[in-house]
Amino acid sequence: MARPTPPAVLCQHNVVMMDRLSRIRWPDVAVAVVLAALSVWWTVHGGSGDAPAMPFQDFPGVPARPVGPGQVIIHEDDDGIGREIALNLVITLAVALRRAWPLTVVLVQFAAILAFENGADLVTLVATLIGVYSACLYGRSTALSLGVLAALATITTLAFDHTTPQLPDWAGVFALVAPIGLLGVTVRSARIRAEAAHQRAQALERGQEAATRLAVAQERARIARELHDVVSHHVSVMTIQAGAAGKVLDARPELAREALTAIEASGRETMTELRHLLGVLTPGPGDDLLHPQPGLDQLDALVDNVRRAGQPVEVRRDPVTLPRGTDLTAYRVVQEALTNALRHAPGARTEITIDVVDTTVHIEVRNDPAPAGTAPASTGSGTGLVGLAERLRLYGGTLAAGPRPTGGFRVLASIPVDANLPAGSA
Repeated sequence: MARPTPPAVLCQHNVVMMDRLSRIRWPDVAVAVVLAALSVWWTVHGGSGDAPAMPFQDFPGVPARPVGPGQVIIHEDDDGIGREIALNLVITLAVALRRAWPLTVVLVQFAAILAFENGADLVTLVATLIGVYSACLYGRSTALSLGVLAALATITTLAFDHTTPQLPDWAGVFALVAPIGLLGVTVRSARIRAEAAHQRAQALERGQEAATRLAVAQERARIARELHDVVSHHVSVMTIQAGAAGKVLDARPELAREALTAIEASGRETMTELRHLLGVLTPGPGDDLLHPQPGLDQLDALVDNVRRAGQPVEVRRDPVTLPRGTDLTAYRVVQEALTNALRHAPGARTEITIDVVDTTVHIEVRNDPAPAGTAPASTGSGTGLVGLAERLRLYGGTLAAGPRPTGGFRVLASIPVDANLPAGSA
């Protein structure tokens, strides 16, 4: 008892068959029908003298009568004509399937040619050469197609004594098949090269798109870090100053006025930095894009702003000149550390130390525990320190942050710099 075919095999077979059938083109069907009609007409009227017979194979011993210079008419009975019509239809109609089953088509065509008794006509020859061309162009492989054609040409040459065109010995069939086959191989190679070039172009385009998306993502992350640093610092300062102003508003209005003035200044600074940062994305006619981003040269202003919020800050620093990107990163380290101190330990003593050891800049910001009875101004999500670590990594730096053994918090950043950079005021 035969074993049933697994459904997966049947499904795969159906997919392959549908793929083959999808390759059939209406122009091929139209050409096949036209060639079939012409071949039948040629076969039927060839014996009456209406059309000359132009044999593909000229077989010796077949009775024939001359009808004119260069014309030969083959005497056939009705059964012979019917046989030739059937063979002509097989050869010509097979052209419709030349893209789907190219090697099968050429095998069927040559088998039909071998079955002729009086030779194939010109129309059948054209259909066969189309099959030869298609076998080289659409066959599974070039080597297989050329091997099959060479074998078919050899068999045809050995089967018949004389062929058309009239060339010495075996050369007639090869003179027809070889150029058409080589043409198909040439066109196939050109198509393969064109497809490879197209795929390379698509791969390059996809690579460029991926690089663009990566650059956009990195730029968005950078902008997010900038926005976080700017907004969180200044908002924290304004929140603390507003709280202090509310406490002394009735008892000491002059201190409240100073706090409100500091809030206004901090808000203006925030708007300036935000305008500059967002102006890089969508610059407007009034945006000053040449305004530099902050660096350690603005450290004193940053510290004064925090002191006005009630946070005692001490600064010790070595003079150093840093590249623009490194300078901005160093400033953001101090800014984020001061912001955290304001949030979690308002009023606690804070120290900033910036020194240079060999070719590395060390930035340390540490604060004492919050004074007794002082509640944290707000709680953070921790993304600021993550952003700082990412910034430092871009410049080969490192970040260490955590609670101090004696209480409080410590942020330590190390940034390598060029040993040839001149020292001086940042």
